[in-house]
Amino acid sequence: MPKRSNLVPVAALACLLLLPALLNGCASLPLDYPRPVSTALLLPEETRMGKRIQAHVVEHQGKSGFYLLPSGDDAFLARLLAVEQAERTLDLQYYIFNDDLTGKLLMDRLVSAAERGVRVRLLLDDWPQAGKMDWGLAMIQANPNIEVRVFNPFGGLRKVFFSRAFQAVFVAKRLRGRMHNKMFIADNCLAIVGGRNIGDEYFGARAELMFGDLDLMAIGPITRKISTAFDDYWNCVLSIPINALLKRQPTAAKTEGFRRFLAENRKSVQSSESAQKLKDGNLSKRLEAGYLPYVWAEGEVLYDDPLKVIRPDDSSREVLMGRKLKSIIDEAQSEVLAISAYFIPGKRGMLWFKQLRERGITVKVLTNSLASTDVPITEGGYARYRKALLGIGAELYELKPNPDQYRFWNRTSLGSSSRGALHAKTVIVDRKVVFVGSFNLDPRSARLNTEDGIVVRSAELGAQATQLFDRGISPSNAYRVAILGESPVSEEWHGLVWITEENGREVHYYQDPMTGIWRRLSVRFLSLLAPESTL
Repeated sequence: MPKRSNLVPVAALACLLLLPALLNGCASLPLDYPRPVSTALLLPEETRMGKRIQAHVVEHQGKSGFYLLPSGDDAFLARLLAVEQAERTLDLQYYIFNDDLTGKLLMDRLVSAAERGVRVRLLLDDWPQAGKMDWGLAMIQANPNIEVRVFNPFGGLRKVFFSRAFQAVFVAKRLRGRMHNKMFIADNCLAIVGGRNIGDEYFGARAELMFGDLDLMAIGPITRKISTAFDDYWNCVLSIPINALLKRQPTAAKTEGFRRFLAENRKSVQSSESAQKLKDGNLSKRLEAGYLPYVWAEGEVLYDDPLKVIRPDDSSREVLMGRKLKSIIDEAQSEVLAISAYFIPGKRGMLWFKQLRERGITVKVLTNSLASTDVPITEGGYARYRKALLGIGAELYELKPNPDQYRFWNRTSLGSSSRGALHAKTVIVDRKVVFVGSFNLDPRSARLNTEDGIVVRSAELGAQATQLFDRGISPSNAYRVAILGESPVSEEWHGLVWITEENGREVHYYQDPMTGIWRRLSVRFLSLLAPESTL
């Protein structure tokens, strides 16, 4: 075993040897690789799905139809059914596409759709997938009807986390911002937009973790606007074909073997408990009855320019999505309800919330607790603003991690060994304007990432979303954070108290509930190291 004194030079030498691999291709993109321009289906009303939807659009005077998907089961089933019904095109844009049960099943269905002639375009961000799914994505792209592109890819050792982090910090500023958008579009006449990525935890199929999330299914004229947003990203210079990132291409035998693997996975899923949950779900029953209660209203698509990731401070570009969303919230006359998985208002946000409160606007925010969050470092950024937010009269609620009675928006209770986490990004203004999308109320969404979402002006949809919010902040699901009290000799606050209900009794906690001292201290320390703009 080498002496400790010899380890430092050995480590330094290893870093020097790895540096060329880390830097190779970091700052440049393979822009010369063929990338044909393509666009959404021109005449969606000519498809069977389009004809059915168009009849409803005419009946509702050209408005679009909207349906909230709070249940993970229903959200996944909606995507599967959209794939099965598609005749001409399927366009998917996601930050994360996991190689798990739901990811493999959806990939299998996409390949099946391509085999019957449907054109499939799949656009993924490179941070979560970098290198890990390249081979599988390349094999499904062997089908001539499937094209996969990667947004803003890394170079060098793409599979290695530290390589990606090194590149983002020291090499290419363009790599710090990521494509956080989430879109699913079938035949340019049905779309699903919201907070969910593709993965078991987003659809209630992962035993140890379940995200409370929200999607919005849309049909009618607004779908064309959503497709326009997708096309802008698909044809962007930063969207690189997956084959351009591979050193070798899969053989026909490998591709056929992968196809058989996906088919076998599908067969095993069909007899599983998850499949039965889908069959028994609320959406499935409504579809069997031939009835889905869409809310017909006017909607607006919000999305960032894809080049925001490399030009975050370019004021000459289109107004950033965050500014547009802020202007809509500023229309509030009485109340703003916000659900944000990661909530860091920052100094500007604090000034904005203070202005809302000075106008008499009620502000309520539901976010993760330190015990429930899947990204603990963001809690350090949020925690430094809690007292100030409460001081101006905002109401704060933090999701519980895993109570036995946890039901939130999903029908299925979590077991005692499971953990619930909030992942939704929703804002409700005066209970009649609803935003559902990928945008968190934090600096990363505002300045670094690209985001998307839909704003719907409807009292009916507002009432539905408010009901979900009220369920989320109920004592069975959340802690209400309050100021413990003022000092008898000064105006300084003593601290915070987390108020909830357990076994029918009100319970108070005087530090972040259900967390140990190590988690609290480590989060506080790490949040001091990470710039707030990157959280």
